Amino acid sequence: MVDESGTEPGAGHSGADCGIDAAAPGPGVTSVADAVVELLRTVRRSKARLLAAASDDVDSATQILLRTAAAEGPLRASALAASVQSDLSTVSRQVAALVGRGLLERRADPVDGRASLLVVTDSGQAVIAEHEKARTAFFAEVVGDWSPEECGRFARMLERFTAAYDTTHAHWMTEAALVRARSGETKEGMSA
Repeated sequence: MVDESGTEPGAGHSGADCGIDAAAPGPGVTSVADAVVELLRTVRRSKARLLAAASDDVDSATQILLRTAAAEGPLRASALAASVQSDLSTVSRQVAALVGRGLLERRADPVDGRASLLVVTDSGQAVIAEHEKARTAFFAEVVGDWSPEECGRFARMLERFTAAYDTTHAHWMTEAALVRARSGETKEGMSA
């Protein structure tokens, strides 16, 4: 998504861009952090209830795989793993279970007959539709007293926050990996 300025939400933005001092972020940043932590707690507590609203036993991780395969498929397991940002061994186990349940099927890759592509079956599409219906009903109740403008504004801000969070998380993870690598180099240099 691109905002009015033509940039991706969160792209190129830092706390400093907003006049926020990272050393002393102030109550606005603290309020956002507290609200996000509380949201995550609430989501964890309610996840089981949301999944129970659907009549199958497909968990949220499996639902993400199915939805991604439906949106981006047919695709290889490696592409699915990359898309959901998970490791291939984990996704391969989940895919095997979904194939076993008849929610996904493997088809020969027409480009490379040695490889297979994952395709969501009609049963898998039905599971996705059922979860989509339950999810929509739940969120319709959550924002039931909001105006369409409030819903739109919240969705845009949440998309912007999510993009900025994802960008910042990737940056922090890269920085942490560099620190670990430097630390390993230092230890190796000291032991030599």
